[in-house]
Parts: sequence; C-alpha cells; structure tokens
Amino acid sequence: MKLHICAPDIFSGDAVGNHCLAIARAARRLGITAELYAQRYDVGTIEVHPFENLFASVAADDIVLLSYSIFDPYLEQLLALPCRKLCYFHGVTDPQLLRELEPQTAQLCEMALAQLPLLSGFDVVVANSHNTAASLSGTIDAAAVKVIPPVFADMATFQRKPAPAARRLREPNLLMVGRVVPHKRVEDAIEILALLQQREFTATLTIVGNAPNYDYLKLLINRARELGVLERVDFKGMLDDADLFDCYDTTSALLAMSRHEGFCVPVLEAMHFGKPVFVRGGTAAQEICPADCVFDPNADLSTWAAAIANRLGASTGANAVNDAYVAHANSVLQRASDDVWRDVLIGVKR
Repeated sequence: MKLHICAPDIFSGDAVGNHCLAIARAARRLGITAELYAQRYDVGTIEVHPFENLFASVAADDIVLLSYSIFDPYLEQLLALPCRKLCYFHGVTDPQLLRELEPQTAQLCEMALAQLPLLSGFDVVVANSHNTAASLSGTIDAAAVKVIPPVFADMATFQRKPAPAARRLREPNLLMVGRVVPHKRVEDAIEILALLQQREFTATLTIVGNAPNYDYLKLLINRARELGVLERVDFKGMLDDADLFDCYDTTSALLAMSRHEGFCVPVLEAMHFGKPVFVRGGTAAQEICPADCVFDPNADLSTWAAAIANRLGASTGANAVNDAYVAHANSVLQRASDDVWRDVLIGVKR
C-alpha cells in the first residue's frame, strides 16, 4: 500500500503545504510509503511530483489523500481512480470576503463551493476543525466527518522550546502572523493600535506574512498613516524559522482578527510559546484557545483595546512565558498524533 498525498499547491512555509509534508512524514513513521503531488510546488527543495503523474502511479490497494481548500480541476478525475480515497478539508473562504480586492480568488472560492457535493465521493472526509466540518452541512453528511487539527508535533515551530529569558522589548508588542490578505482584517489590528495610543498605552504591531495583494497592502499603509501609527507598524514579510521564533519569543500577545479561519495555526504557535492570544470569534480559531481569549465577532474595537491594555498592563513581563498556554497548545497537538492518523488510514482501507 502507498499513500499518495495531493493538493493544488505544496510550498514549504505555506500552511497547507506544511501540512501535506507533515502527513507524508507521519505516514513514513507508520511504515507507509508516501508520495506528494501538486499542480504548483517548490522546485528542487522538496520531493513533490507533478499532479498529472498521480494518475499513472496509483494501484488498486493504494490510498489517495486530497488536501482541499479551493477549486480543484482534477477533482472528478481523481474520484474516478480505482482505489480508496480520503479528503482532508481545510474549508473554503467566503467569496464575499475577497470579492473587492481579490476577485480572481473569490471566483475560485465560488467554484470550490459548487464542487463541495463531490466530496461525498470520498471514502473518508477529515476536516481541520468542527467549524469547518459544520460548513459541509447540506452537501455531505457532516456528522460523519472526522476532525483532526492540521498540525503535527514534529513541525519546526512545535519542536522549538520557548526561550525562558527572551530579549525584552521596550514596549508591549502585538503580533499578527499569516498571509496579508483582505479577510485577515489587518486593518482592524492597526485601528486597535491607534485606540491603544489614545488610551496612552504605547505599543507596537508586527505583521509577519506574505503580502501578495499590492492594493490591500497600500490600503493598510495609508490607514496606519492616517491614524498616526505608521511608525509603530512593522511589516516583516515572510521570515525564516529563526526570525519567526524570535517574533514569538519577544511579542507580548498574538492578534487573530480574521473573518475566516479553517483552523489558524499561528494561534496554536503563539500559545506553544506561552503567549496570550486575542481571537475574533465566529471562526475555527476559537476552538483551539481558552474561552476567555475569544471576542464576540461583532465587538467594537474599543472593547479589544481596553481588554488588551488591561491584560498586558497587568503582565509581569512583556515577553513572559505562561505555562498554561503551553499546556493548552500541547493538548491540541495530541489530537493530531501519529496514533490518530494510523486509525484514520486503517479506517480508509476497510
């Protein structure tokens, strides 16, 4: 038996790509041969084959695992393969959140939503969160969907131990990690920074992640300038692991302002580093953090500013490690252990 893992895109550093690579590592630890396939992928840095090669490589006793988050032109062809098939569903972003500044991506998301009934053709469907599983209601039997977080304890971030005495910043720092795209609502974080300044609570905002949309990035820069906080906002772009770990070590807290999250790995990463998180409710991000970290999705941003100032103002250190957050992160990682995946892969073969 061989496990064939496929996705439209597999890039190291991207959440979906990192997950595909981690599933392959887990399969190999379980004694299962695993191969990766993608339409677009890192060339020469990781072992990924062109997607079209998959169809000549699959035997009847193999398993194909599709990582699905956006329209896939190969979906029907893949479902016709004479083997057992598993879909790992990351969720599809609401097109309305993208239409103004990312119309092409919005169209692909609309096409993906139209494809969802085809997921019933898989032998097993796994979702990255209960929120994502619920989004399948009305298209397939959501009650039959298994839920496994899209993380593994062997991922680089979770192998890194929080620094016990990290460099202390002069001022409290708020951190956002993830692609700088419209539905992440980075502008809300910038406004919170301005509201904190009005409360005479001086802080900085660090934004880590690729910014593929120039118009959106320009909007953010202009908004920060209008609010008088541009010099307190640091757009880091993509970082290597060492620099990302430094951001987690030195930050005071993570902000997750997104209007759509299938899971939100940075929330888990920040807690692994022992840092508080402030999370907008209404997405799957709220499933992986303590309830007192979650804000009503319609809460006024001044409520966020007041809570952040109160929490960080009372903190004993801007970069302190809170063991309770570390333990909470570890409990989430256990939900995606090799034993959990062994049971799923055995179940697909039955």
